[in-house]
Amino acid sequence: MISRLLSYISDHKWKFTLALLLAAGTILAGIGLMSTSGYLISRAAQRPMIVDLFMVTAAVRFFGISRAVVRYFERVVSHDLTFKILHSMRVDLYRKFDSFSQKWLMGRRSGDLLSGIVSDIETLQNVYLRIISPLIVAAVISILTFAGLAFFDFTIALTALAFLVFNGVAVPYLSLKLARGRGKKDITTRTQVKIFLIDRLQGLQDVLWMGRKKDTLDEFDNLQNKLDDIQSHNAGTSGITEGLNTLLSHLAMFAVLLLAIPLIIHGEIKGVWLAALALGVLSSFEAVQGLANAFIQYENSQEASERVFSMAEIGKEVFVSEDKNQIEIPLGKFKIGFRNVSFSYDNGNITINNISFDLAAGSKTAVVGPTGSGKSTLVNLLLGFWKPDQGQILANDNDIHDFDPEQFRTRFGTVSQDAYIFNRSLRENLLIANPDATDDQLRAVLQKVGLGEFADNLDLEPGSQGMRFSGGERQLLALSRVFLKESDFWIFDELTAHMDVVTERKVLDTIWSNLEERSLLLITHRLVNMEKMDQIIVMQKGKIAERGTHAELMQQKSLYARMFELQNQLIRDI
Repeated sequence: MISRLLSYISDHKWKFTLALLLAAGTILAGIGLMSTSGYLISRAAQRPMIVDLFMVTAAVRFFGISRAVVRYFERVVSHDLTFKILHSMRVDLYRKFDSFSQKWLMGRRSGDLLSGIVSDIETLQNVYLRIISPLIVAAVISILTFAGLAFFDFTIALTALAFLVFNGVAVPYLSLKLARGRGKKDITTRTQVKIFLIDRLQGLQDVLWMGRKKDTLDEFDNLQNKLDDIQSHNAGTSGITEGLNTLLSHLAMFAVLLLAIPLIIHGEIKGVWLAALALGVLSSFEAVQGLANAFIQYENSQEASERVFSMAEIGKEVFVSEDKNQIEIPLGKFKIGFRNVSFSYDNGNITINNISFDLAAGSKTAVVGPTGSGKSTLVNLLLGFWKPDQGQILANDNDIHDFDPEQFRTRFGTVSQDAYIFNRSLRENLLIANPDATDDQLRAVLQKVGLGEFADNLDLEPGSQGMRFSGGERQLLALSRVFLKESDFWIFDELTAHMDVVTERKVLDTIWSNLEERSLLLITHRLVNMEKMDQIIVMQKGKIAERGTHAELMQQKSLYARMFELQNQLIRDI
């Protein structure tokens, strides 16, 4: 873990070195301030000429001012360095996410990804600020303190060094023992809280509708109590270590006094230096007293880094072909063919089993069937997000994975059943599909899909995930993107699932009037306008149960006919 984090620091080695020098300079200024202050008080007690105190007074002022100034610049430089390192980590992680298998990304919960991108990486700032930097500074200050005291007496210097080493090793070791296991629990619990909050906020309407408000609050209270308990134990550990730090620093000062007094009595050290030595040793412990907290933070940082780096490694399952000689994507209309395609998720359950069918260029195809029959999986396979376990998906007789995936997907205009709406203006959400579109074009397309009431307010923000809009309005906004995009093949996955019957009819009529010569693949469980389809594929348990036109399937009086009659019965009952 440390080696991988150090690789980020190596990119900023000069700033890292400057930050260390400033951190050491801050503590040295503190030692100088305490030592010169003690010397000044002792010297003033001897009632010397005021001129004799000028140099010492100037030194006290210098160290007092310089400590504040150096501390300020140390904070500026060290935090700037930390933010640059965190920025590099996030950029690297985003780049890796961009190359990861869509299958892997879709299998991760949004709260888990958010925790990795935000919280876990923010936790890693402690690696530099509270672990690496304090360790190096503590070693430097301990050596310099020993060297300074050795000018007065080697025994005093060795005693002070012994206390510094003991304080810098024993107390952190104790804190590590007391905090063992809580770092992982802390990171895990924080992640659970974030996942819980994101899931419940995204599904807030469902929570309220189902009357789960009290249960949701109780679940959150339990998670928060677990987190409070962990933090309470960490606070207790911090209290113990701070008490030990104070005890050891004062014992060291007392030991120096005991060793220095006989030397002063025998004239080996001038008495005026006694306070300077004692206070200098006391202030030098500032360098090692932060190490206990560093070791407490170590387990949290280790757990966070393992989550971040393991996430980056596990997600490397990139399905995209590595063949650099990818063939050209066919221009204009093209046909699609599924050839004996089978696919299963990581849990081993077969979702698609030996599927074969053709989507002719310019054809209109509907895929219908009950929930869980594999309809949406067909779309993800067709767009190349997942790769079949067996079989091939062909575009003009070429395997789709032989094309550049990003360029291949540009040939499709797609609206999924969970189309994402960004928390930006309507204009920005629409320009994703066509960055060159004018405001007049954006207004026209909003009018076309039935969102004319928003056409004069392109700066309106739909809110996080479009929560200010209804489910149907979010789908219509996604449909607007498709109309703005120049594509040869339209795919709609449960486009009208959140719409009432009247709106659904209007939307479907709009689609048919603008379809022109494009190919259409409609995934739906609502059998509307099926008579306009060139073919209807009925899915059941991952297999094609029936196939044909609306008239042909109605004549068979099988699964499709029963679905159609059931739907009509429900409409009549309403």
